[in-house]
Amino acid sequence: MLSRVADALFWMGRYLERAAFLARDVDVTFHLDLDLHGVLAAPVRADWDRLLPPSSPPPADGTGGATARWILLDGANPASVMACVNRARNNARMIRGQLSSQMWRELNKLYWHLSDPAFQERVAESPHDFCQDTQVGVLLCHGICESTFTHDEGWHFIQLGTHLERAEQVLRVLDARLRVPDGADAADLPVATLRWAAVLKRCRAFEAYQRLFISRVEAERVVEFLLLHRDFPQSARFCLGRVLDALAAIGGTSPERCDSEAARSVGRIVGTLSYLDARELADGRLPAVLGDALVRCATIGGLIQGQYSLA
Repeated sequence: MLSRVADALFWMGRYLERAAFLARDVDVTFHLDLDLHGVLAAPVRADWDRLLPPSSPPPADGTGGATARWILLDGANPASVMACVNRARNNARMIRGQLSSQMWRELNKLYWHLSDPAFQERVAESPHDFCQDTQVGVLLCHGICESTFTHDEGWHFIQLGTHLERAEQVLRVLDARLRVPDGADAADLPVATLRWAAVLKRCRAFEAYQRLFISRVEAERVVEFLLLHRDFPQSARFCLGRVLDALAAIGGTSPERCDSEAARSVGRIVGTLSYLDARELADGRLPAVLGDALVRCATIGGLIQGQYSLA
């Protein structure tokens, strides 16, 4: 496969997953703000600020609505949802011959729907519809990709981009949540519970968690579920396992025999997560585990680009 085709498929997968995650993050934060309005002196300001890249200037009025518009739509923000959807579409357009007609049609439709000025005007009042339509559009693209693509090398490059991006976003959400301290007072427990429930919703995991743990939302169980669960498709361990599978399939070998530098880096994280348990995380290892995994994920992206000359 030509490296430019592999590059376009890889980044199409990454950008679509990033757009969906950002949209879901904004939607969950918007509803958390509504839930806590009047309860906290500065309702979820830290949650809104967390959505802003460190290098970006804050929105002029500093409100949640302005932050939502910056993250979803602003042309000055190169990491906005609209920018991600546009880049995914541009990558797809370069290789239309490699895509199914259904895939291109849905991705193109999603872009033009989200670009509608009348639709965008409603974001300032409530970002919910924009966020929901973004997520549904990306899920449609995932489903079409799954059911209309031959599961060959090209499909594996899409899976590589999608699951690497998803793993990194889940790790970032957990890492950011740990940076917002919970109060020690018993009165803070409902607020902490709402915040941890929001973490699950940001990772599309709330209902799956409830089916597994028939109890209130507890921080330790949320972390264990999103970080270590082997069968849940939004957990970091599952996603990185899929990255390793994709690298092995592209290399024409089994995951156990895949010995590229990128595969070895992924294998180290998967091994770490496979043998961790909740007691180790409770002993204070979690920040170090998350920090190491985030650094490795960033490194893996560069290794994959170098290995397959993606640029």
